[in-house]
Amino acid sequence: MKFSLQWLREFVDIEVPPEELGELLSHSGTKLETLEQRGKEIHGVIVARVLDIAEHPNSDNLTLVEVDAGDGRIERVVCGARNFAVGDLVPLAAVGARLPGGFEIGERKIRGEISRGMLCSPMELGVSRDHSGILVLPTDASLGSDVPHVLGLDDAIYDVEITPNRGDCMG
Repeated sequence: MKFSLQWLREFVDIEVPPEELGELLSHSGTKLETLEQRGKEIHGVIVARVLDIAEHPNSDNLTLVEVDAGDGRIERVVCGARNFAVGDLVPLAAVGARLPGGFEIGERKIRGEISRGMLCSPMELGVSRDHSGILVLPTDASLGSDVPHVLGLDDAIYDVEITPNRGDCMG
C-alpha cells in the first residue's frame, strides 16, 4: 500500500523526519518496502519569470535568457531549449543550486557568454523522462518560491507491505 506523508498528516500530528517514521512503521509490524523522496536532492531551484529571450551571438542553437528570480535579482542564463516564451514561469537553478545526482550549478562561460545558472527540464528535476524542453510551471506559482514545493516533490511516499497479521491496516 502506498501513501504520502502529507496525506497522513491530515489525520495525525507527525513531528519526526520521514526516515524515522519509516523505521517506526517497520517496528510496529508494518514493513516498509520503500521510501521515496524525489525532491530531497533538489536545493536552490526557484520559480523565475522569463523577461527576455535573445539569440546567442556565437551559436545558432543557443539563446540568452533573462529571468526575474523574484527577489529583485535579474539573472542571465544560456539555454538550448526554445519551448517557452517571455512571461512564462520556469524553474531556475541559480549558481549554488543542486540537482538530483549531486549536480551542482556554477557560473559558466558558454560560447563566450556568461551563464549564471540554468533553466531545468522535467528530467533534470526528476519528475519525468522528458528532456525535450524546459518545464513551464503553472501560472499561479509564486515568483521566487521553491520549485520542489510547487511541484509537490517535498513529500515523502511510503510503500508498505500489509502482512496477514495486520488486517487493521487495510482500513
